[in-house]
Amino acid sequence: TGLAIHTQGAALEYLHRLGLRTNPHSKVCGDFSEVLDFVRLWQEKDQRKSLPYDIDGVVVKVNELPAQRDLGTTARSPRWAIAYKFPAEQVITKVLKIGVQVGRTGALTPLAELEPTLVAGSTVSRATLHNEDIVSERDIRIGDYVVLQKAGDVIPEIVRSLPERRDGSELPFQMPTDCPACGSQVVRMPGEAVTRCVNGRCPAQRVEKLIHFASKGAMDIEGLGPANVMQLVEAGLVESPVDFYRLAKEDLLSLERFGEKSADNLLAAIAQSKEQPLARLLFG
Repeated sequence: TGLAIHTQGAALEYLHRLGLRTNPHSKVCGDFSEVLDFVRLWQEKDQRKSLPYDIDGVVVKVNELPAQRDLGTTARSPRWAIAYKFPAEQVITKVLKIGVQVGRTGALTPLAELEPTLVAGSTVSRATLHNEDIVSERDIRIGDYVVLQKAGDVIPEIVRSLPERRDGSELPFQMPTDCPACGSQVVRMPGEAVTRCVNGRCPAQRVEKLIHFASKGAMDIEGLGPANVMQLVEAGLVESPVDFYRLAKEDLLSLERFGEKSADNLLAAIAQSKEQPLARLLFG
């Protein structure tokens, strides 16, 4: 006999009766006020801690399946469902130091080193400050207490400083006039927020370009992460992407992190990357 299931709630109940796992916390709400009550309940931090997994919001759906079909979808999402994201968890920590990281394009990015702090399920000890203007706008100083959250519950972000907790020992951040990696004079063009090292031979840029070349979005060479790339560069085995393809097993076995199996696996991954489409090579 055919099943007469006309609502999302009935579909979930049927799946549960079949022995499939369904979320026991889902609820059919009679009106919008019930929806708001349900959202407020799960927005409470203590309530979310009762779950054996992390959640970052609640999805509200139209219950009637015919209405779902009538509403249809856009190119990105259904019109019959909407996700409500909880406000990010915020904690207070201290800025111990503000360093500067040089990226593959030469961009100098301020990086705050923090007192290790648990936020949204993991310990955070660093947060990017993006550029000099943001540091200035948020008035973030070395030694400051700051409010920290994870943007999208993923990326550590300093929301603001707490100037009321200053004792006078805090130091304003100053972007260096010379590249911390190569010593070349840095440049900030009019109208741009980014300060750059324009030395094409900057060693930090070279390493970051090699890491990018091997990354998932580019050539996707498994096992060739930042630590291994750095080791290959420091050993003088790699200076440009083409050098990855000249590596021999003996080269890898001479390094600390490699044994027979890991060397074979990396060489196989490098060989496999030759099959990647041209677009990935160009992106790398």
